[in-house]
Amino acid sequence: MSSRPRGLALLALLALVPPAPASAFVCLRTQGDSGPCLRWVQGGAVLKSFLGVPPNVPLINGTLSWDQNAINAANDWNAVGIAFHLDPRVGGDFFDPCGPRGAGHVCHNTGPAGDNPIHFVDSACGGGFGDIVAATTNCFDAASGAMLNAPVFVNRNVDWNAYDGPIRVVNTRVVHDLRRVILHEFGHVLGLDHPDENDQAVVAIMNSRESSVDRLQADDVSGGFSLYPNAPAPSGTNTGCQLVADVATRAWWVLIVPPLLGVMRRRGSPNRRATRSRLP
Repeated sequence: MSSRPRGLALLALLALVPPAPASAFVCLRTQGDSGPCLRWVQGGAVLKSFLGVPPNVPLINGTLSWDQNAINAANDWNAVGIAFHLDPRVGGDFFDPCGPRGAGHVCHNTGPAGDNPIHFVDSACGGGFGDIVAATTNCFDAASGAMLNAPVFVNRNVDWNAYDGPIRVVNTRVVHDLRRVILHEFGHVLGLDHPDENDQAVVAIMNSRESSVDRLQADDVSGGFSLYPNAPAPSGTNTGCQLVADVATRAWWVLIVPPLLGVMRRRGSPNRRATRSRLP
């Protein structure tokens, strides 16, 4: 099994001049920067939210549950009109992606094919979150890039709320906006990667740094259409896994810096990372 890391950090929009518009979306691929893009064979996927209800409601944005924010994020992607539909549901049968690998587990840390839970956890299948606050694991056909499932893990041990606008800090601690984090995660579920970590300069929810961008941008939409136009879907036989982990915990701000490589990049600032692994 081999792996390759990627990362995401929180960006303070203090004196940020937006980059020039460009089409710079990047897909997740089966082999590093090469190989087929990951995408779903089916025309849609069921997302099961087990996030529940916080102790204090309503949340800042007026919603009454974490689940509602997951539904809203999925519907944001649905509203752009790509040839793929995210079907968000609350609850249902829960199959632990980190449970013993059985006949139904298509990858060792993703659970049965077609099962895509979103849930709070203390670790992503035993691996420490470090300064990461959410992770998506993509299980896919290694030959074609056909997606098999994509559970989303959310770190329960950081501060969450749901709100619009600039990132909030309370008593030096970042309060993460679940809605924008899940919106980004669902981009990974669809098969999108981080444009800014691929030498692109665009405004996008899929950038590797959490920022005041809290909705899908033109580049994100273009990326969705690049994966899901009205075109034939991939097919294949071999499986592999890719882990995409997002948004971290430390509550201090950073300005724009060049991307750094490593399993835990940009330490000291909220970040995301991604690793690919191929299974026999």
